[in-house]
Amino acid sequence: MRRILPAPIGHIAAIGVPHVLALLSIAEDQPVASNFVSIDQANRDELGLPTLRIRHRYTRRDVAAGRALVQQSRRILREAGALFSMMHDLRSFSHAVGTVRMGQDEATSPLDDRGRFRGLDNLYVADGSALPTSGG
Repeated sequence: MRRILPAPIGHIAAIGVPHVLALLSIAEDQPVASNFVSIDQANRDELGLPTLRIRHRYTRRDVAAGRALVQQSRRILREAGALFSMMHDLRSFSHAVGTVRMGQDEATSPLDDRGRFRGLDNLYVADGSALPTSGG
């Protein structure tokens, strides 16, 4: 609370932290071909490895879905007895699905239909990142 709210409000709010309930809501973005990760050979990390370049833009549907999720989350908290709520955007890219797609088309799917990375004999992806979308 002290970090995300201005003083002295943050100091006062911190007193109530033991009585605070957090509700984490995660929305799934639409799969869009223009959103991708690439390797940036020009920039290196502290180990000398190339860094990642992330290109990501939300669609109108993504923004609308996020708003609906916040409204629903606030409704749930109110019904659970919350006196008030606040939203804190985490500003992270936590992609549980769709980052290394599985499929039959080599042009759009780095993994074949068995989860094997194309061009390598002994690399399989066996988690949600192989799936283009979640059940949500």
